[in-house]
Amino acid sequence: MTTLARGFGVPILGFMSVAEPDHLRAAHEHQVAIYRAMTPQQRLEQALRMNHTMRGLMAAGFRDRHPDWTEAEVRRAVADRILHADTG
Repeated sequence: MTTLARGFGVPILGFMSVAEPDHLRAAHEHQVAIYRAMTPQQRLEQALRMNHTMRGLMAAGFRDRHPDWTEAEVRRAVADRILHADTG
């Protein structure tokens, strides 16, 4: 079973969907071309930037929902969410 991104008919992990609108398909193909043109080092650097951004956004969400938490509690919550994520 393929999980679709909400409202777009776009499967998670970048696999193409029959119901995908043309502009999303074109954007996906453009993104794939960009990644294929990168060196392995550039792809790794991009993955690390994306991971850093994801962790920052997740931490901001925890801080917003739990303003009384210390930074150590926020970091622990982020780590717990990542380590115990259900990837389904």
